[in-house]
Amino acid sequence: MEMKLGHFSLGPKKQECSECHEKFHEYDELVSHVRKRQHGPILRCHNCGREFVKESDRYHHLQEEKAKKLDSRRHR
Repeated sequence: MEMKLGHFSLGPKKQECSECHEKFHEYDELVSHVRKRQHGPILRCHNCGREFVKESDRYHHLQEEKAKKLDSRRHR
């Protein structure tokens, strides 16, 4: 069961392919599916090489990495 609280959700969140609507438990499974089915381009983080299906996912990842980097500089 999934419970939503505002923008947050508790419980299992399934990732869905926007082309064929197949659902996956893990984001990496979705990336693998998109690569195999050639539904669209695979986007990579230019810092760590992690792969994403949507530009918005990559952007969110980059923002999180930037925040972590800034936070680690503050704690030195």
